[in-house]
Amino acid sequence: MQKRFSFLIFSFIFFCISGHLNASNLEGNWEGKLMINPEMGLRLGINISNSGESTVVTMDSPDQGAYGIPVEVDYISSDSINLAVPQLMLRYKGKREGDSIKGDFTQGPLSLPLILKPKVTSWNRPQTPQPPFPYLNEEVIFQSSLDNANLYGTLLKPDFADSRVPVVLLINGSGTQNRDEEIFGHKPFAVIADYLARNGIASLRYDDRGFDASTGQSPNPTTYENAMDALGAIKFLKNKGFSKIGVIGHSEGGLIADKVANEGNLIDFIIEIGGPTVPGDSILIFQNEFLLKDGGLPEEYVSMYIDAMQGLFDSQKEKNPVTFDESRYAIFSEENLSNPVIAPLAKNLRDNFSDLSPWVKYFINYDPMEDIKNISVPVFMLYGQNDTQVPPSLNLPVLEKNKPDIKVKVYPELNHLMQHSKTGKFTEYAEIEETISPEVLEDIKLFIQSLP
Repeated sequence: MQKRFSFLIFSFIFFCISGHLNASNLEGNWEGKLMINPEMGLRLGINISNSGESTVVTMDSPDQGAYGIPVEVDYISSDSINLAVPQLMLRYKGKREGDSIKGDFTQGPLSLPLILKPKVTSWNRPQTPQPPFPYLNEEVIFQSSLDNANLYGTLLKPDFADSRVPVVLLINGSGTQNRDEEIFGHKPFAVIADYLARNGIASLRYDDRGFDASTGQSPNPTTYENAMDALGAIKFLKNKGFSKIGVIGHSEGGLIADKVANEGNLIDFIIEIGGPTVPGDSILIFQNEFLLKDGGLPEEYVSMYIDAMQGLFDSQKEKNPVTFDESRYAIFSEENLSNPVIAPLAKNLRDNFSDLSPWVKYFINYDPMEDIKNISVPVFMLYGQNDTQVPPSLNLPVLEKNKPDIKVKVYPELNHLMQHSKTGKFTEYAEIEETISPEVLEDIKLFIQSLP
């Protein structure tokens, strides 16, 4: 589940290779950590499998949410492998020694050691709910208000439930996800739903359109399309007889909550976890600038990249769209395009941003504050102080200026997933055993119970 909120700094382009290769001693899944600097590591993995007379090699970048990417292989034998990505001047050469593959990773002038070991895929997630469950669990189907797509979900109800029991609709963050909002073995929505059901509060969570059982033809739905799906879920809950309906939205799910709040007065309260209050281009600019600086890129290069990125976004504004002119931006100069460090960044801009998807176009043009200002129901907004995706420092000033009556709480040490963390970086998510802070769960419950 790579969340779309984090654009990859490097747009990895790999090619599949298969043939009569000898990989018997290398077959399996390998993983290691590329230490970019003493404080920042990036996990990389190589998967080598035999299929009859052919060998297929793929690469994973778990910390960027990319798995099973086909790669170009220059050479492979029973104990050695040589992978290359010419477009990014990237190469890995390694040889098996004992239970490890020891080699060197290079990209342009960068050269770092990378030791791969057999991949351990099990995670310890102690908060994941386990049966038996002291509540009712019902599999349901409802239709989107957009196009009647069938959306499949799970309705949890306390076993004493009647129409007076409050119910919350759980809305996923960005990217197509399952009903548990699963990421790196964590199932935050399953944990929230379980906790609420044990405390007398019902919930509905569902698979995004086009994911798992849910239908729908949009491979990259916009925030508006997702809001129409959520609206269908709210109408379904109304028809089920619930009299108090709320929404819990995480990340982009908060934007969706803002939109459905002003659709026919169908909901009674809103809880947003790491919800943006500023236009999407501000979020994406922050995230990319943070990732580049955290990766140790010189300030001059970061400024060039961000300047061009902002210019590209500005050119796509619906009120005044213009043609993006590369000649105005230093990163596209002939000198910089021949620089082995800057050239991949310029290529990344061209590949990822020159032809923006419908989701990105809507996201950068949508100002959530226009909807937040008009919300009349109780709202509780939660942020992690360590959030590096939707940071409170960027979003709270706008909220306090335009809607100061909203209940807000910032949690020290928590990240975007509301886990206790050291840095809040995306690369920590998989390493943390906690799925969501118990304090957050308790505060959500108390807020709902405090409502009339």
